[in-house]
Amino acid sequence: MVAYTFDNLPKSEEDIDFSDLERKFAVPEQEETLENVVVVDNLPIIDQGKIEKLTGALQKNVFKNAGKFKANGVHMPLADEGKTKGYAFIEFETAQQAQAAVRLGNGFPLERSRRLQVNPFMDVERYTEVEDEYRAPPAEPFIDHGHLRSWLGDEFARDQFATHVGNNVAVYWNETAQPAELITARDNWTGTRVQWSPLGSYMCTFHRPGLALWGGPEFKKLMRVVHPFITHAEFSPSEQYLVTFSSEPISTEAVDKMLGAEEQHQNPFTADDEGHSVCIWNVRTGTLMRSFALPMNKDGTPVKTTWPQFKWSPSEKYFARMTHGSSISIYEAPSMALLDKKSMKVAGIQDFSWCPRVLEDTRTGATRPEMLAYWTPEEGNLPARVTVMAVPSREVVRTKNLFSVFSASLHWHPSGKMMCVRVQRYTKSKKSRFTNLEIFRTGERDVPVDVVELTDSAVAFDWEPTCDNYRFAILHTDDPTPPPTNANGIAMSAVKTNVSFYAFERKGKLVKKEGYALLKTLPNKTTTSLKWSPHGRHIVLATMRTVTTCTLEFYDADFDQTAATKSGKPGDAISLLESAEHYNITELEWDPSGRYVVTSASAWRQLADTGYIVWDFKGQQLQKIDIEDFKQFLWRPRPQSLLSEEQKRTIRKDLKSYSRAFDEQDERRLHAADAELMSQRRRLISEWETWRTQVAELLAAETDKALADGYKLPIAADNEDFVVEEIVEEIIEEKEEFI
Repeated sequence: MVAYTFDNLPKSEEDIDFSDLERKFAVPEQEETLENVVVVDNLPIIDQGKIEKLTGALQKNVFKNAGKFKANGVHMPLADEGKTKGYAFIEFETAQQAQAAVRLGNGFPLERSRRLQVNPFMDVERYTEVEDEYRAPPAEPFIDHGHLRSWLGDEFARDQFATHVGNNVAVYWNETAQPAELITARDNWTGTRVQWSPLGSYMCTFHRPGLALWGGPEFKKLMRVVHPFITHAEFSPSEQYLVTFSSEPISTEAVDKMLGAEEQHQNPFTADDEGHSVCIWNVRTGTLMRSFALPMNKDGTPVKTTWPQFKWSPSEKYFARMTHGSSISIYEAPSMALLDKKSMKVAGIQDFSWCPRVLEDTRTGATRPEMLAYWTPEEGNLPARVTVMAVPSREVVRTKNLFSVFSASLHWHPSGKMMCVRVQRYTKSKKSRFTNLEIFRTGERDVPVDVVELTDSAVAFDWEPTCDNYRFAILHTDDPTPPPTNANGIAMSAVKTNVSFYAFERKGKLVKKEGYALLKTLPNKTTTSLKWSPHGRHIVLATMRTVTTCTLEFYDADFDQTAATKSGKPGDAISLLESAEHYNITELEWDPSGRYVVTSASAWRQLADTGYIVWDFKGQQLQKIDIEDFKQFLWRPRPQSLLSEEQKRTIRKDLKSYSRAFDEQDERRLHAADAELMSQRRRLISEWETWRTQVAELLAAETDKALADGYKLPIAADNEDFVVEEIVEEIIEEKEEFI
């Protein structure tokens, strides 16, 4: 400011220079924003005197984990009669807290019939700018991708399979007595591997930017999922949702850069998804439903997790994941919100699994709640425990205490009416282990539990999928310690194992106490894997991923019913059909019909003798394909049959007539293939003879022309024909005599 005296006083206030004071006491300009304010709707209408109490309830019960309200940061507008209008403006300290408040509070059940609606305040301004006149968005052109289940209508009821060899992916029709028929094959179709959806509607290919879904008769691209560096993908049971996992946390900036300026609009992520690794997508629309971060310990390190990250209930109404050792978080679909807004604390939890079917009450026929089972280990004086719980009520259906437990694993029967808990236990000396099978009859009232005690350790368990007596097979051994393996998981030696079959026996004239009984034990095997046919009865015992042994044994569990009836022992019906070998076998998979088995040797496990072999269910080798750099063989899954059990029983009764018709059809196709081959050969011969005739005529014409022009043909010496003799020796019989 200029120094003033009585001689140079300014004439008015406008003439005074305040620039030095403005610089000294300048306040930094702040951008006005309301990003930290939310609007809470559907609040109860209350008197003015109860506002403070309602504010405290909102802070304590609803927004506790979001952050604290600012001082005097809650405003509830009042109506003329002095009561609130049912909504409030709440100001948080930061915009991040406001975002968390929207996520935690939207849909919160404040009362039984009242759910809150929480939105960012800035959205209100966006909504006020909406035009009064509705303008319909332009209709997107319909793209016909074909029927997603068209392959089920094949007139010969053939199954499809996919192979991944080198950089090539191919899809084939499986044939009975002929080479597979190629449907389509493309180079560089996938970046890493191929995967079918559980009902076979989609084929997934994995790429650096994300994942692609293909389907229809021509395998057109149906959807693209943008999630860089996906390593795992899992569908929900009915293929409505897709869960993807990437080891690289989400970065919106990195995704924009990867997509490029022209495709940045396809980036599905926002600031809320930053740092997350797991995403859930709607398969039909391709919409990102929600993303999740990996659970973290208090020190910031990731909690031990397994794949799949989320496990789905059979109805797809719920999905859940476990924080190892502490809790289960159950979410609702399609809202993707946490059930009851809180996780269920389960100290020490090790594993959980959903019942694979929604069961019905045997007395009333009403649908029962979905069930989830989990187990916790011993801790201090508390025993280990298996719990079966109803969802969404979280009511405990059944518990079982266990002692001296080393580990446990849960195995649901596909029907959901049985669950086996394979429990590894210590002996009293703690120097060795043995196995108990705790079998929960979840389909019955009060869920009774049967116990099967073994003297050694069970290392593998497999239910027969379709069997009224809930038969299963187990692989057990005296030494449960797995043999040493190389970097690719191939064992250096095989371990001696036993295979046992058990079945459930109902109480009757010959059975005094119902429960599980041993049918048969196959001793001194080297089996490492058990695989029942999808339709039961047949099972393959395989020695896989070992250097020294590679055997296959095909069994029929109901083959010799005459011997079983004669001896009175059901286990005598279990018979070996065929033994075989597949050198370097790494994978085994049944086809959906249960008629064929494929064993393969993948280059991902070992480099020598890669390829696959197709067997029938009796163990007869049908095809052997040796391919260099072979990676995957995947049967295309089929959805469940729409036939009722009564219709299936009728078909089984008339199976011989159907079988004759199918045999005749196969024979006609085989003859047609032979006829086509003969026709092709005749066509080639005809083309050859036609070509020879044309060449002879051309030669004759050129010769006549040359002679007319005075050309003289060369004359052979002495004008005699040459005779060429060829001596062929053939051994008619060879006989050796020793004196």
